[in-house]
Amino acid sequence: MEKKDIKEILKKVDAGEYTEDEEQVAKLWLFQLNNKNKAQVSEPELTEVSQRILARLENHEVPATIIRSLWPRIAVAVAAAVAFIVLGVYFFNYSGGNKKDGQAIQYANDVAPGKFGATLTLASGKKIRLADAVNGEIAKEAGIVVTKTADGQITYEIKETANDENKINTLTTAKGETYILVLPDQSKVWMNAASSLTYTANLTDHGKRRVKLSGEAYFQVAKDKAHPFIVEAGDQQVEVLGTQFNVNAYSDESVISTTLLEGSVKLSESGTVRMLIPGQQAINRGGSISTHQANTSLVTAWKNNNFIFDRLSIQEIMRMISRWYNVEVIYEGTAPKETFWGSISRFENVGKVLNALERTGNVHFKIEERRIYVSQ
Repeated sequence: MEKKDIKEILKKVDAGEYTEDEEQVAKLWLFQLNNKNKAQVSEPELTEVSQRILARLENHEVPATIIRSLWPRIAVAVAAAVAFIVLGVYFFNYSGGNKKDGQAIQYANDVAPGKFGATLTLASGKKIRLADAVNGEIAKEAGIVVTKTADGQITYEIKETANDENKINTLTTAKGETYILVLPDQSKVWMNAASSLTYTANLTDHGKRRVKLSGEAYFQVAKDKAHPFIVEAGDQQVEVLGTQFNVNAYSDESVISTTLLEGSVKLSESGTVRMLIPGQQAINRGGSISTHQANTSLVTAWKNNNFIFDRLSIQEIMRMISRWYNVEVIYEGTAPKETFWGSISRFENVGKVLNALERTGNVHFKIEERRIYVSQ
């Protein structure tokens, strides 16, 4: 193929306008960068790696199996790689070591990751700590039986018709908790940390299935054309019949983001209406709603127990860390202005997450009890 600058190729891949050969170049370049475990790459190194990749492709030295297996694991990094090369975004991955001597940075105090747990508040006001509840039936009201399954999920099952539709339940995850809920219609909800979902015990509200969300949740809605499913988040409403989507509506975030994976949804607020198709994300800024194509793997990483950061500021990253590890974040001096990208399991202690970030050399951390101090 014609020799092209790797920056140009990565820009084309990011825009979705690339040839098969250019795709292979991007795959191999990202793979080699990841294997080098480097936070930055100089222009001479970039040129040298690019030339070596092109030579291998021209000599047909790259097995097709490598190309097929490589792309799914690193495709989410393509857009970030463009920013990394062109804009100076800093890369990390989890493999230990720091920038200077390859040894892992050690923190005097460390914090364990979040866990599976939540609190169910019944209409009577009774609160049930689900981590402590035994498996089996844990509550019954308005003809609904609430059960904790062997794998720790909460399920609602309608046992009899009840006239009282006003039995309100709330499932709440604290900082450092996540949970899975199965509603009476068999819709499934994954709850992120520091979130709450409010709903009637039988999920019926004047012929509609309606829930109220604060925080973040992933919804897998059971199909029922006769009863639309509505998610209220702030002043925004998301209406669906049956689909899969993610809503991020934390009060400390500046926007509400709704990302559709399957089916279709209708968003509305203050007279503004937007329809989403799979792969699209809506950004709601105080009633002003815009849409764009989204990387759904990034959006749902939390559901799959991963952190994946794509050109995020340290403030955005630390808000995620604060929720999941239940820690207070304190900035000493001016916060770093650089943005970061990379990935790591949410099951790691917070020290390993911070270590990966600190390896870039552009941010530093100190842990004292459940407080994390951030400095340049």
